[in-house]
Amino acid sequence: MPSTNYFDELYGVTEQQALNFWAANLHEAMGSRFWSQICDSTGVYLASVLGHFCLQSIDRSEVLSPEYNPDDQEFRQFADLTQIAEMRMRQLTSAMNPLWMESAGAHILLYAGFFQAQNKHRHNIAFYSAMGRDCYLMAAVGKREKIMKLMAAGFSQYLLHLANLQQHLQDSRYLIRMDN
Repeated sequence: MPSTNYFDELYGVTEQQALNFWAANLHEAMGSRFWSQICDSTGVYLASVLGHFCLQSIDRSEVLSPEYNPDDQEFRQFADLTQIAEMRMRQLTSAMNPLWMESAGAHILLYAGFFQAQNKHRHNIAFYSAMGRDCYLMAAVGKREKIMKLMAAGFSQYLLHLANLQQHLQDSRYLIRMDN
């Protein structure tokens, strides 16, 4: 990427605008009662996961390449749910990497939650829900321990909320909204 503000320069979308878009749509799709329960904790995290993925360009061929080997301090990218399962199996026999575990959990939220309609016929969503929960539990170290444990505790519910969000956006794509 040419700069850290690539999408801002190209499309006029800032990180803050992306976060606000996802938070507002999560609130709308979930309803005020559910959103009020998580908006100050995991709700913002969920919106930030979606915002992160919509602002990141991923070269699928690079991620699938055997040479792709991010360092331990990098947020690992995954091309699909199968690649996450393979990495998770390798992690069982080696030292755990909390950042990669968080990355795997976030990718599972995206693929098995937001893109659940596309993946439910290819993958066992309940299996990935349990794996995502476990990934967040393994990522629960240091100053991020509390939020990671909260994500783990509500993981299966968050998958459902993200699937509902995707359906909500699909259903409302032709609505014209007047901004003030």
